[in-house]
Amino acid sequence: MPSKKTLIVVSLIVLGVMVLGLATFLLSDVGKLVNVFQHLHATEMIFALVCTGVAYLAFTLSFNALFEMTPYRIPFPKFFSIMFISATVNFIISSGGMSSIAIRAFLLKHEKVPYSVTIPLSFAQNMIFNLVLSCVCFGGLIYLHGHPEFVGGAKAMVVFSFMGGLLLVVGLMLMIFFNSAFRRWFLKLVINIGNWINRFILRRKTKLKRLVQIRKQLEETIAFLHRGWLHLLIVLFWVCMDWSFTALTLYFCFRAAGVVLPLGLLMVGFTVMFLSSNINPVPAGLGVSESLLAVTFKLLGVNFEQTLVAAILFRFVFFFLPIAVSTALYLDTMRSFLKAHDAEEKKKHALASHKH
Repeated sequence: MPSKKTLIVVSLIVLGVMVLGLATFLLSDVGKLVNVFQHLHATEMIFALVCTGVAYLAFTLSFNALFEMTPYRIPFPKFFSIMFISATVNFIISSGGMSSIAIRAFLLKHEKVPYSVTIPLSFAQNMIFNLVLSCVCFGGLIYLHGHPEFVGGAKAMVVFSFMGGLLLVVGLMLMIFFNSAFRRWFLKLVINIGNWINRFILRRKTKLKRLVQIRKQLEETIAFLHRGWLHLLIVLFWVCMDWSFTALTLYFCFRAAGVVLPLGLLMVGFTVMFLSSNINPVPAGLGVSESLLAVTFKLLGVNFEQTLVAAILFRFVFFFLPIAVSTALYLDTMRSFLKAHDAEEKKKHALASHKH
C-alpha cells in the first residue's frame, strides 16, 4: 500500500496536470499548438540543455564554496552527484528547500560528513539562494507593474502584493543576518509558532530539545556566513550564475518555440514560473506555473500557444530530465552504499570469527 504522503503528492501532480489540460482546452487553438511543436528549433533546445547543465554545476559550486571551509573532502564527481540529487528532490516535494537539505545531509552522512556540518552550510546556501531569487523576481514584478495591462485594478493589486511580500522577505533576511537582537527575537517567535501549530493544529508534541537544536542550527548558519566573507562572496557569485543560466534556459526554450524575449519579459517569465512554483502545494507548480505563464504573457501580447510550448519545454529540460538522471544516480549511489555496508559487515564478521 502506498503511503499517505505518496498519495497526496500524486494527487497534487494530477491536479496540476488537470489545470494545464483545462487551460489548453479553454484558451488555446490545438491546431496552432501542434504547429508550434512541429516547428521547434533543435539548435535552441541544445543551448537550453547546455544552460541547464551549467546552472546545476553553478549550484554545486555555490555549496562547494562553503564546504571548503570544513576539513572534509569528497571527490568532485561524487560531490556533484549528491548535490544534483538533492536539488531535484525539491521539485517532487515542494518544501522551501527543506527536502533538498534533508536528502543532502543523508547522502553526505554516508561520506562521513556529520549533520552538524551539512545542515548549517545548507541553511546558509539556502538563505543566499532565496535572497538572489527574491531580488530577480522583484525586478520582474517592477516590469510587470509598469506595463499598461497591469496598471490599476485587481491585477495591479496582485502584483503590488507580491512586491510587498518579496520586500518583506528580503528585509527579514537582512535583519536576521545583521541584527543579533532581532535574530534572537525572530527565531524564538518562529519556534514558538511552530510549536503551537504542532501542538494545537497537527496534534503532535515537539520535544523542547528539538526546538533548541533547530535554533542552534540557525545560529550556526549565521555564524558560518559571518565567519567567511570571502567564501560568502564566492557563494553569491555562483548562486547568481545559477539563476542566470536558469533564466537563459527559459530564454532558449522560448527561442525554440519561435519567440525572442526581451530582458524585461524574460524576467517576468522567470518570476511567474518560480514564484508560482513556490507558493502553491503542487510539486514544482507542475501545470499551474505553465498555465499562469501562458495567461500572463497573453495579456502582455505574446502568443499563447508559443508561450505554453516554451513553458512545457522548460519543464521538460530543467525539471523532468534532471529528475530522471538524478533518480538513476540516487539508485546507483544507494547500491554503492549497500555494497560498502555489506563489505564492512563481512569484514567485521571475519574479524570476529578470527578472534574466536
